[in-house]
Amino acid sequence: MHSQIRPRNPSRKNVSAGAGNTLLPIMRRRIRWQWIALMTALPLLVGAQDSATEHASDSLFGLDRVMEVTLTIEPEEWAKLQPPEGLSMDVGEAFGELIGDAMKGGHMRAEGATRPGLAGYLGVNHQYGKATFEIEGKQVSPIGLRYKGNGTFLEYKEGRIEQRLSFKIDFNEFQEDLSFRGLGKLNLNNNITDPSYLREALSYELFREAGIPCSRVSFARVNLRIPGLMDRQPHGLYSVVEQVDKRFLKHRYGSAKGLLLKPSTFGSFRYLGESWEPYEIGFVPKTTPTEAQKERVIAFARLVGKTADEDFAAELENYLDVDQFLRFLAVNTLLCNLDSFLGNTQNHYVYLEPESDRFQFLPWDMDHSFGSFPLKGSPESRRALNIDHPGGRDHKLIERVLAIPEHKEHYHAILKEYLGTLFEVEKLHRQIDAAAQTVRPLVAINGPKATERFDAILADEPVWWEKHPLKYFVSERHASVSDQLSGMAEGADLEGANLDFKAWIALFITGAVVILMHFAGWIWGMVAGFRSGPLWGFLNLCFYPICPLIYGFAIRRDLGRRAALWAFFWTLALVGVGLWASAMPGK
Repeated sequence: MHSQIRPRNPSRKNVSAGAGNTLLPIMRRRIRWQWIALMTALPLLVGAQDSATEHASDSLFGLDRVMEVTLTIEPEEWAKLQPPEGLSMDVGEAFGELIGDAMKGGHMRAEGATRPGLAGYLGVNHQYGKATFEIEGKQVSPIGLRYKGNGTFLEYKEGRIEQRLSFKIDFNEFQEDLSFRGLGKLNLNNNITDPSYLREALSYELFREAGIPCSRVSFARVNLRIPGLMDRQPHGLYSVVEQVDKRFLKHRYGSAKGLLLKPSTFGSFRYLGESWEPYEIGFVPKTTPTEAQKERVIAFARLVGKTADEDFAAELENYLDVDQFLRFLAVNTLLCNLDSFLGNTQNHYVYLEPESDRFQFLPWDMDHSFGSFPLKGSPESRRALNIDHPGGRDHKLIERVLAIPEHKEHYHAILKEYLGTLFEVEKLHRQIDAAAQTVRPLVAINGPKATERFDAILADEPVWWEKHPLKYFVSERHASVSDQLSGMAEGADLEGANLDFKAWIALFITGAVVILMHFAGWIWGMVAGFRSGPLWGFLNLCFYPICPLIYGFAIRRDLGRRAALWAFFWTLALVGVGLWASAMPGK
């Protein structure tokens, strides 16, 4: 059969062309609307995914939440966590170097250390080992596990596996795409300085109630297993603290494009010149800064450190989220949280929020909150901490902000508001009791005396060996702040919040010389006494300086007068040193 060639139908061609011309705009419109719908829905889909991720991590946290956590690590990986063998852990020497850096205007970072803080001065640079993290039956591996902390690491004893130190868990250390319920890192804090195990957790809760972005917290019974060295066994009761990092910023701010800093230097926003390098060391960026962000940090430091009062007041709100700062300051002040931003050194974060291009302050590491930091003041003076000078009169940022009348008035209004809300006595007592009920069943695993200390710090009144119970602090602090706001009390100035290191070193050297001279006088008086007989020799030996004074001025002036004069002079000198020490700030 021959194929037939059909003649072309002009009318058909025209119909097809007409239909194509008609359908093409319709198809374009459909594609355009579908594209618009997709672009509109995409943020919602991403937001839903983020919301689901955050919801998943939410289930890990809460003051009523206690989880079972097991860390499994091989012996060779465990060895990577340990400091170098033979490390002296000479705290006195470390403090000496730290004080030296402070006097030189340096930073809280030892030369050659990979981390800031006291641990670096001790020669400790925490290293990760590869481990497995198991929480309530779910395993995540491989994760990075290392020790963490500065002051809490002072408990380290070489070779003691059972010692309860704080840990940092990094899900990304050995596998970049690994996370757990949307989290990249977690902190397991031992609360070795806090017999209640609650200060930090409760403090974060109060900051959260104040609207300050901060870490979420829960508790965990942590088990440790090192095959061949330690079977799975309870290692201690820990608090679980969310890490402040890019994931945190994205959850709280919707973006991690701002600059996150974790300062570790002597002075809040201390001006270090126009070069970025010293800020890199002292302000410790946790995200990579852009050139504009570097300039912003330097400009704010210049404003705080170098600008006249009138210009400072005019420019402040261009750089600082003042309302957020005053709320952050108010909660710190109520909690008398001195090992923190109030201490003018470390234990806080600063975030340059990208939308407003203004700085915000975030809390961190609050095991010494509730007025418990022992290096500044007494329990009584900390409970009465001056609300207008909570960081001491040398804390330049706080002092300059509160010197502006409208900001001080707003700050006082915030304090008054919080006394009736988040820091209201009965409300906070109930929070303390509820959190205590959560952790009480597990306290005993932290040692034979843990329960006794826990009960003492949760008591309503102090005992001779626990002067600072939580609820007692809250009641007394509330009364003190209320009295200060009403003008009935001035509050206690804890100038030790910013130690005058030169004055303390001068006092130490003077005291050492006086004690040495006293020792020489003791020997001299004893020898002078024995020259007249054993009776006065032994009396001068045992009852210095009283007996040498009696012997030299009344009994045997010929033998003991010069020794008595020596004892008298250096006794007066010792009294003078004592008076000097009692008047020193930071006692």
